[in-house]
Amino acid sequence: MEIRLRKGGRLRYLTLRGWTDTPHLVTEAEFEYVLLAVTERSLYAITEKLVNGYLPLKGGVRVGVAGEGVMEGDRVKSVKHISSLAIRIPHQVFGVSDFLVIDGYFNQNVLIVSPPACGKTTLLRDIARRLSNAGKNVVILDERGEISGVNNGCMSLDVGANSDVLFGFPKKIAYVNALRALNPDYVITDELSGESDVAGVLRAFYGGVRVIATLHGQDENALYGDFSALAKVFDRIIVLSRTPRIGTILKDLVR
Repeated sequence: MEIRLRKGGRLRYLTLRGWTDTPHLVTEAEFEYVLLAVTERSLYAITEKLVNGYLPLKGGVRVGVAGEGVMEGDRVKSVKHISSLAIRIPHQVFGVSDFLVIDGYFNQNVLIVSPPACGKTTLLRDIARRLSNAGKNVVILDERGEISGVNNGCMSLDVGANSDVLFGFPKKIAYVNALRALNPDYVITDELSGESDVAGVLRAFYGGVRVIATLHGQDENALYGDFSALAKVFDRIIVLSRTPRIGTILKDLVR
């Protein structure tokens, strides 16, 4: 599910069984080879994407980047001296949302909570697919392309027959575009973060649109603090764990 490369460090990878550290030390030449591949041999051309900390690739693959930020005033202008890459590979697991009994009458706002790499996006993708195939108009706010695997207007992952994808839009713009122009029954969004997401979810909720979203956290208490305004929105909170395996449902709270 994930491959980690650090210059001079051990190559490691993540599977359902957890992390494996190989004995191979990543050489500078190997690291540069992979970096050129993921940037399509044009590091300069993708500078704007690099400053966001990741690169979206085909099929929903996302490459996280660590290095030295070059500042211009109070904004990051570019990234140099890149030292490590985290290559995240999405997986489609059909049926992981079966416990929700999604059909044409499903009518809930759902929040999926877990630490990173516990299966939030995999579950979210299957929910989107099933809602869409049940006849709902689903709009997916897929800023990084991880949910749908969108590339050049084509989706490499199955998100259903009635799904529309907004890819690459900043969330605060995507919420407005979705509600104003695409008439959704459901808005699907990954990784809530910050005031703009809170405002967007509330706008959808008060506009009569259902929301399915994910949030980083250990348990349902992640909904409070900065996200306390959303406590009234979600009818159901699903908490995932990686124990005993990734995607384990730790709690399913219907409110």
